[in-house]
Amino acid sequence: METVLLGLAVGLAVGAVVGLVGAGGAIIAVPALVYVVGLDPEEAVPTSLIVVGLASVAGALPRLRRDVSWPLVLLVAVPGIPASWAGTAVGELLDPNWLMLCFALVMILAGVRMLAGARKTNPAARSAELDGWGGLALRGIPVGLLVGFLTGMLGVGGGFLIIPALTLLLGVPVPRAIGTSLVIIAVNSASGFAAHLDGLVIDWPLALSFAAVAIASSLAAARLAHRLDEALVSRIFAAVIFTVALGVLVQTVPKLLPGAAAGPPADPPAASASLASSRLSFGERSLNVLVENHTAEDLVISAAQLESAAYSGPAPWTPADGDAATLRPGGRVALPVELPAAACGNNGEGFEADVRLELGAAGAGAGSGAGSGADTGTEKELVLPAADPYRTVAQAHGQDCLRQEVDSVASFTLAPDLEVAADGQSAVVRIRVAPSGGSGGLRVRIGSTTLLTEAPGHPWPREIGVDAADGPSVIELHAVPARCDEHGLAEDKAGTRFPLEVESAAARNGQLRLEPPVEFTAAAYGFVRSACSLQ
Repeated sequence: METVLLGLAVGLAVGAVVGLVGAGGAIIAVPALVYVVGLDPEEAVPTSLIVVGLASVAGALPRLRRDVSWPLVLLVAVPGIPASWAGTAVGELLDPNWLMLCFALVMILAGVRMLAGARKTNPAARSAELDGWGGLALRGIPVGLLVGFLTGMLGVGGGFLIIPALTLLLGVPVPRAIGTSLVIIAVNSASGFAAHLDGLVIDWPLALSFAAVAIASSLAAARLAHRLDEALVSRIFAAVIFTVALGVLVQTVPKLLPGAAAGPPADPPAASASLASSRLSFGERSLNVLVENHTAEDLVISAAQLESAAYSGPAPWTPADGDAATLRPGGRVALPVELPAAACGNNGEGFEADVRLELGAAGAGAGSGAGSGADTGTEKELVLPAADPYRTVAQAHGQDCLRQEVDSVASFTLAPDLEVAADGQSAVVRIRVAPSGGSGGLRVRIGSTTLLTEAPGHPWPREIGVDAADGPSVIELHAVPARCDEHGLAEDKAGTRFPLEVESAAARNGQLRLEPPVEFTAAAYGFVRSACSLQ
């Protein structure tokens, strides 16, 4: 909840800047999402693109009739697409600190020129647009190429570059430049978001709530902007740029000073660790600790454990049959760990995790790949921060705490038996509800699975109210096969785990999956094979 509230506050500020000055959204959104909300950069960038893009569309709507130059949108946005790819390639070659210094210098230059434009109106304000397509192309295409290149290199939406270019190079009045800039930013944001679709990691509730507030704020600010004179709008824009530029300089310049590079280079880490959910243990409370060897020698791992304040204790990895794991130079190994009970009183804090490794002597107990015997004398201990790019710990912790809070009201279990109809084409699934006898209530919706769905003529209950003071009950679901696929049945991991969408004022809202008894899973597979005539 705290993360969402911070996101709403940031969205309010981003929308106000976008709607009022037509730019600056990405400059504010990305650092705010990383340093204020606490997102990883991989998640903050696409989230920012959604928010800034939608806020730009909302800010442009009141300006579409009188404050958008569509020829300039075409001539600036289209050439900027390939130019941004070139700028991205150049930016990847630059040192990050020098790149951020360039970022700050360009912002300062843009701010100075906007202040100059606020004091003096360009006498050719409309002459460029009246020159026809030929005149606009001569000025607009180079602007699009320049803006696209710098946008790709600096990784922002480009509004702080577009507005000075439109006002000072093309003679477009500030209100019209803002409206045109908003449309161009929306196009750039959509293109940038499309580039992030591969491997997209995003918190959709945060992103959508963030976007909703930013849109509302952008619309309100856009209406206010029409009541302000051009000089005031320009000064506000320059103030935003100077403030962010100062923050970037404070963070960057000390790192570029000669003394900052003094001292011997730090030794590279012997190993690194990261976390991932295990596809082979769907529904089980386990994670994979991925350890990679960065040395030129074998690492013999005799024991390991995952440590996080989000859980009541460490999650250990125990070598199978007492054998140590030998990790070759440059190699990587997955160590499965079973999670202990979640510590649910931290209110979403403490999701960082460390991996503690006990290392044996190189060659001790090391066969080929896995060790042939346990190391009886541990030589040293290595503690590594665990990278968690997919927020594995946070997701597992949320599921565990949701289950704890639901169990405080009532427990839901699948009965092991499956009552198959006489014709073999449908069956009855029973879910047993055992209220805790305490206080509180839940609203529950039961969803179908990849294997079983509701039978025609026998719809499942859409919403069930459960009170902790109720007596035990049984929910009956008339089910038929959701598909008849031999391969899908053989590869099934979730077809017998029924999803429960839970809503409660006291508990966390979310989805749980009922873990089936082995008897139920066997009976469900047998029913689907028989009903589908699968061998």
